[in-house]
Amino acid sequence: MSNEISLKFGSLLLDNTNNITISNISVKASKTVQTNKIPKTIGSIAEESQLAYLSITVEGDIAGNDYDELRTNLDALRAGLNNGFQKFTTDDDRYIMAQLKDFNKSFSSLRLHATWSATFIAHYPIWLSETEHEDERVPTSTVGYVINNAGNAAARIKVEVTAPGGGIADACKIENSTTGKSFQYRGTITQYETLEVDNRYDTDDFQVLNDGVDDHTNFEGDFLTLEPGDNTIVYTGTANAIVKITHKDAYY
Repeated sequence: MSNEISLKFGSLLLDNTNNITISNISVKASKTVQTNKIPKTIGSIAEESQLAYLSITVEGDIAGNDYDELRTNLDALRAGLNNGFQKFTTDDDRYIMAQLKDFNKSFSSLRLHATWSATFIAHYPIWLSETEHEDERVPTSTVGYVINNAGNAAARIKVEVTAPGGGIADACKIENSTTGKSFQYRGTITQYETLEVDNRYDTDDFQVLNDGVDDHTNFEGDFLTLEPGDNTIVYTGTANAIVKITHKDAYY
């Protein structure tokens, strides 16, 4: 559990740097809802809505002993905020990736004091644990084992399969039987080389890499996630393969 408040954007400490004081922080979740009208009747058909992004607004003030110091502090604040995608944290054990959307300031005392607000957009609207979990084992083919996501939202994962001596040829399937999702790799993994199937864990892109080389062509099925709680993972394929699944607990 978190025991500390740590309001940070990247390396910028928003709550105790350059005479900054935070007065308010608000988080707004936006969801997309697509509706289709039913002809000649009351009501409509609505798709199940999904989170689209989070909007985080921070308000505060900033001071200086004179105008030069106030301007210097404002410059440092703006430089830290205009730094692209960064980790945004409100406590010591979870973060979300965000970027600055809007910044506003006004001078309540022209020489010594200003108020400001900054709005951030998190395009992947899920908070992630700072702790990375790795489950690495040599599973028995078709025998399930459990991996736990301690959060309350589905967690993206990275799956790595390392081939034993002799390699793997068209015999590699990973299933999360808890969700009913699975993928099959139809290519060949050379002995001791690694297949990596990444559901946007390391980047915003889906990745299928065989020994570091893109190979979406031989991939079929789903990019997997872990639902909140226990998930049963089933490997089907060549014996003695090493399967590593990496995730961070995920939270709404």
